Amino acid sequence: MIERMRTLLSPNRPWLHLVYLGFFFFAWLYQPPTIEQALVALAAMAGFVALYIFSLRRRDWTVYLGALAAGVLGYAFMPVTIGGAVYLVFAAAMLGWLPHSRLRTAGLVTVALAILSTAWLMQQPLFYVIALLILAAIAAAGAAMGARRQRQEAEGVARQRQASAQAAEAERQRIARDLHDLLGHTLSVVTLKADLASRLFDADPERARSELAEIQSISRTALAEVREAVAGLRDRSLDTAAHEARQHLEAAGLEVSLLLDAEGLTRAQSTALAMVVREAATNILRHAGARHATIRTGRNADGVELAVSDDGRGGARIGEGGLGGLAARIEGLSGRLSVDVAAADTGTLVSVWLPAGEGDSHA
Repeated sequence: MIERMRTLLSPNRPWLHLVYLGFFFFAWLYQPPTIEQALVALAAMAGFVALYIFSLRRRDWTVYLGALAAGVLGYAFMPVTIGGAVYLVFAAAMLGWLPHSRLRTAGLVTVALAILSTAWLMQQPLFYVIALLILAAIAAAGAAMGARRQRQEAEGVARQRQASAQAAEAERQRIARDLHDLLGHTLSVVTLKADLASRLFDADPERARSELAEIQSISRTALAEVREAVAGLRDRSLDTAAHEARQHLEAAGLEVSLLLDAEGLTRAQSTALAMVVREAATNILRHAGARHATIRTGRNADGVELAVSDDGRGGARIGEGGLGGLAARIEGLSGRLSVDVAAADTGTLVSVWLPAGEGDSHA
C-alpha cells in the first residue's frame, strides 16, 4: 500500500500537475465571478479533470481529444478570466506526455499557434502571450521528461522482475539437479541392498539384518542431504563421495579401483566432482552390468581431471537430466564434461576437466 501511494505521488506521474489548475482562480481574488460564472467554471473544470485522468491513463488518441478540450476551455474562459490561459498550458503538457511522433509535434505547433492567436483575437498583450508560450513550452518539456522517467522506471521494474524470475528459475533448477543427483544414487543403493536383504532373509538372517541396518543409515543420510540441498547448504567432498561410491559398487559385486588426488580443489570444484562421481556410480549400478569400475583423478599445471570408467554394456550419453545437468554445472566452473560414446559392450568413460582451483577455500 505504501509503495502504491509512493508511485501515485511520484513527480513522474501526471496527476500531481493538476495542482496548477489553482492558477485559474487567482483572477477571482480581485474580480469575483457571479454565481453562474463560478458554477460553469467549476463544472467545466470537473469535466476537464475527468478527461485528463482518463486520457493520460490510456495514453492513446484520447490525449489529443483532451488537449483539444483544454484548448477550447482556454479560449472560452480567457475573455472572462485571465486564469483561463492555464488550460492552454495544460494542452501543451498533455501532448508532452505522449511518445515523440509527427502527430504530437503537429499538436504542439497547433497549441503554440493558438496561444499566438490570442494576441489578435482577444487583444492580449504581447508580453503576456510570450510568457504563456514559455510556460507552455516548459510544461510540455517537463511532461516529456516525466514520461521518459516513467518509462525508465517501468523498464527498471521489468528488469528487476525478470532478474527475480531468472534467479528463481536458476534456484529451481539447482534444487532439481541436486535432488536428482542425491536421490538417484541413494535410491539405487537402497534398491540394491533391499534386493540383497530379501534374498538373504532365509539363508543368512544376520547378513540380511545388517543390510537392512545399512538401508536405515543410508535413508537417514539421504534425508539430511535432501534438506541441505533444498537449503543450498551442502558442500560435498570429492574424497567422501568417491569412497562412498566405491563402497556401494563393491557391495554390488564390482571390483573398484580408486586412485584419488583431491588436494588443491576449491569447495565448488570438489562439490561438482563429487556429484559427477555419484551420478556416474548410480548409472553403473542401474544400467552398466559391469564387473569392474575405476575412479581416478590426475593433476597437472593447467587443472585437474576426473575419470570414472566401467567395463559394462556402454551406450551412455549426455542428456537433459543427470549428466546433462552436471555438464551445465561443470561449464559454470569453466570446465568440461564428456562421455565416451564408444560402441555398446565396451564400457563407459565419464571424464571431467576443471581449471586449477583458485581462492582460499579448499576441500
